[in-house]
Amino acid sequence: MSTKKTMKDAHMPDSHSTPRKIIGFSMTPELAATVKLEAAKQGVSLRKLFEEMWETYNKSKKT
Repeated sequence: MSTKKTMKDAHMPDSHSTPRKIIGFSMTPELAATVKLEAAKQGVSLRKLFEEMWETYNKSKKT
C-alpha cells in the first residue's frame, strides 16, 4: 500500500472545502513573473490572487 499523496489529496494552506475545477491559460514569461511576484508580495497563492482580482473586477462592473 502506497502512502504517496495524489494531487486530489494535496492540501493548499488557503484552500476551501468546496469543489474546485482546474483551468489553465498561458501568458508571456514577463507577465507570469510579475504576477508571481505580486502574489509573493501579498503572501497569497496565485489562485487566491486571481480570486481577489476577479472579485474586484465583478464589483467594478456593477458600478
